[in-house]
Amino acid sequence: MTQTETNPVLLSNRYIIQELDSLLRDILQSKDDFVAVDTETTGLRWTKDRAFGVAVAWDNYSTFIRNEVWGIENLSRFMQDLFSNTSKQFVFHNAEFDLHMIRETYGAEAPEKIIDTLRVAHLYDASARHSLKDWGEENFGESASYYEEVIHRYMKAYNIKNYSLVPADIMDDYASNDVVLTKALAYKYVPLVKKEFGGLFNLEHSLIPAILDMERQGIAIDLDYIDKLHGTIVKRKQKLVTAIQSIVGKPIQVGSSKQIGDYLWDRLQIKPPITNMEFIDGRPHYKPSRSTNEKALKSIDHPVGSKVAKLVLKWRELEKIDNTYLNSYIKIHKNGRIHPRFNACGTLTGRFSGSDPNMQNIPKDNSIRRIFTPDTEFIDMDFSQLELKLMAHASDQNNMIEAFNDGADLHSYTAALLMNKTIDQIDPKGRERKMAKSLNFGVIYGIGTKGLADYAGIPERDARRYLRDYWKRYPKIRTYFRKQKRFAEENEYIRTMFNRRVPLTDRFYASPNYAIQGTGGDMIKISMLKTWRFVKSIGGSLRNTVHDQILFDNVDKKYIPDIKALMEDFSFKMPITVDVQTSDKSWGDLHE
Repeated sequence: MTQTETNPVLLSNRYIIQELDSLLRDILQSKDDFVAVDTETTGLRWTKDRAFGVAVAWDNYSTFIRNEVWGIENLSRFMQDLFSNTSKQFVFHNAEFDLHMIRETYGAEAPEKIIDTLRVAHLYDASARHSLKDWGEENFGESASYYEEVIHRYMKAYNIKNYSLVPADIMDDYASNDVVLTKALAYKYVPLVKKEFGGLFNLEHSLIPAILDMERQGIAIDLDYIDKLHGTIVKRKQKLVTAIQSIVGKPIQVGSSKQIGDYLWDRLQIKPPITNMEFIDGRPHYKPSRSTNEKALKSIDHPVGSKVAKLVLKWRELEKIDNTYLNSYIKIHKNGRIHPRFNACGTLTGRFSGSDPNMQNIPKDNSIRRIFTPDTEFIDMDFSQLELKLMAHASDQNNMIEAFNDGADLHSYTAALLMNKTIDQIDPKGRERKMAKSLNFGVIYGIGTKGLADYAGIPERDARRYLRDYWKRYPKIRTYFRKQKRFAEENEYIRTMFNRRVPLTDRFYASPNYAIQGTGGDMIKISMLKTWRFVKSIGGSLRNTVHDQILFDNVDKKYIPDIKALMEDFSFKMPITVDVQTSDKSWGDLHE
């Protein structure tokens, strides 16, 4: 039974539910290939919040099914029956969020065929704003967000934070319009994206079950260790405060940027090293900045101020560890596990980003990584020198390719070329290899003379000479970089080796880095999919991915060669290799 409504947006035919069985039958017998699904929830964390209703759109109809009206048991059976269908394609916007909520609220596992319009949007234009509201407005005008504006005005007027408290006559229109909008975007863009990015479309969507599994299982943390580490950090911070106050001569709030600035810039009369520029009468004028950020404090050259600045920076580092990694983990853990979010659409290049917490930016500090513990044993697999190999492959730089194929240490090989020495004459721990390593990685990021001088700790004249000689020894790399930069300037995008389009509107000098980083990101996603399917079949788990690494758990060591072979199964001009480390203690105790 339907009811036609008058409204300014996409919503047209509201389905009036008589019974859930007839609703299910009408959806499954519809002509539409796509069935759009969206949840409305009490919050954003599936580990504690729940859905209070589900919106569905098919053919020209939509409806919002409330728990309180139909009963959560009845709605659970409905969702389980709906998702057991294998012919319909179920469309979501940010699929993992809704699928977690539906599983935890209604006990329904993910359907077989999933389309995520967030992924579709990201493949189509990674630089665009991809929220349903933003993408909807871009395609259908401001009317697409009409109901969202209505609901937000109401929530603001009555100081409501929880969507479940919004009256049904407002909430139901909003929920129904979201699924209609999601389905409309799918019909418009799925064919376009499949045509241009078919392989990546399949990869990104095939990864959804793997990411759901990783997020659902989470990773164990050592609460006792966190407590001990927190106590140690508190003591260290207090010692730093005492040392700072003994120099200052009176109590000072180390966490107050203003008090630190007042002491440094006013009491000690240090000239602030950072300046702000503003235009007056069309001319740039510079005035000192009172910022006490890291750059400012590191730039201080003063017999007393430098000591205070170093102590403050150490205190801030400990404060960040305490707040970012210790206190936050204690707040969000559930039964000794945290459940991070792995965002497959979080970067321009297609690499993962993370949140709640962000597992992508855990410091390589073993004292922090010891927080994370395996259920049985961690197996860490890390692509070896992947970015350098991709640079050599893409540029067809023959001598670098030969060095990789011969198993040479590339940094020693590069140092030998630049110094006119043999590799045997290069000290593996010496300055020459360190400089060559800075060059090999630096050129990928578009490093210049000053950047190389600062990074390698050498005079600028030497940095200029090394860069000049580097391009002489590796001329095809420079040609490749110039072609990438020219292509990016003309087209405002570059492509990875797997055809991902990475948009660029400025910083064209960094286009080779985007191409290489994006290709590496594609490779880690391909490897995640292959290895997840394998380890799942033997009872194992994926716990984390950081840059070019994948962290496994619950896998017998006898399967390491199989997993390694899956990750190394790429066809390039040199072997793609993986380094393996294991630990039955923690992520911070990995060893070969």
